[in-house]
Amino acid sequence: MLKWDATSALRLVCWKWHEWSLGYALKDVYIRRWKGGERWAELSNRRENYPLYELIDRPTGTAVYRDPFASLKHTVRTFNEYPEVASKIKRMWFHGFYTAETDALVFEALKNCKNLVSLSIPWTAVRHMDAQSWRTLLLGNGKPLESLELLSVDPTAQQASDAQNRIDMQPFQSVNFGQLRRLKIFGDTNFMPITDNDLFAIARTANRLEEFHLTCISTISIDGVMAVVKASRNTLRVLEHSPRSQDGFWHPHPGSPSENEHLCEVLRSCPRLETLSISLPSVCADLFSDENVRFNGDLQVRALHLCGHEHGRSTQEATDGLQQLLRQARSLIRRRAESVIPRELYVELFFADCIFEPSFNSVHGDFALAQVASEGAWPQTLSASGKGPFGSTGLYEKEEEGPFQRIDEAEFLTGVRRNWLSIST
Repeated sequence: MLKWDATSALRLVCWKWHEWSLGYALKDVYIRRWKGGERWAELSNRRENYPLYELIDRPTGTAVYRDPFASLKHTVRTFNEYPEVASKIKRMWFHGFYTAETDALVFEALKNCKNLVSLSIPWTAVRHMDAQSWRTLLLGNGKPLESLELLSVDPTAQQASDAQNRIDMQPFQSVNFGQLRRLKIFGDTNFMPITDNDLFAIARTANRLEEFHLTCISTISIDGVMAVVKASRNTLRVLEHSPRSQDGFWHPHPGSPSENEHLCEVLRSCPRLETLSISLPSVCADLFSDENVRFNGDLQVRALHLCGHEHGRSTQEATDGLQQLLRQARSLIRRRAESVIPRELYVELFFADCIFEPSFNSVHGDFALAQVASEGAWPQTLSASGKGPFGSTGLYEKEEEGPFQRIDEAEFLTGVRRNWLSIST
């Protein structure tokens, strides 16, 4: 609205200025659902009359109901009447619309957006819209869609119980995602959630993805993630798989791969992969063993086990595997820094309720029980840590969680070998 008002005078100058102003004001459009809509100020719907509100001596503040879907319906009417206005939009966000009726309105609004490149819509559209509507959205609007975000929340009990909202069209079985460059699935819900089967359907054609984000979702396992990764293996640059990011690194088990393949080797062999944040069933030194990988920036790996030690027991062999993993990560960090074109690589490994920083030979965790077991003899390098169960952001003031402490990596491994600490999972 601010952009629209700022260009209102420019649009009246001439046709060329009018066209530029439309493109500037409508490049990004965000449509949000009203809450149900009391308005406690006597403001006209005609915003050009807002200055008159200051002249009202005794405003009554009468509550006025507004249709929660009014903005969406008005958008549909405007785009149908003025399709050239809709053609100026490059990015659109729809927030708060989770019913079959509103999903149909969303797609009705999008049909005239011929130059749309980025779209964020509720996940329910994956269930309520048919394959033809999705094909039109992804490929049939003149310019292929490049970025798609699916946002999930728990709908109201009334919305979830409505039979019309429980329809599943399964559109992805016959939709081509070959032109998509970025896919993000965000949010957790128990109402017809996005699952591995949806990702298997996407992976059939999504062979040119450059970015793939899965954040705060627990209904997708590592099988679904790796299906998309392998489909876009040659183009993928960014991979984020954080099943439940609001829970720090206490993630649900990402599941075990149905095929007996080494996931560390699959990820290492992606030729363009640069940014990685992933939750794996197990991890080992092989992930960092290729000096030609393009990893740079921040790299996070959350793992439940070590490869070859899925039994989860704290043995000498498992400790040796962890030590080799940390050494190999440190070696890759050093090679990236000393390469012809230096790149900074910062690695964080979340394993056995600890955070490992190979760059600084540091381990962050709660070592209070180990101090008791060693009768105070261990550790010698104890210091305060700025990290916690929520990573660098700390503890979020949860009283049941104690603050993390920092010790040297070598001393941590010594403590494990002397059975003062356990890496069993």
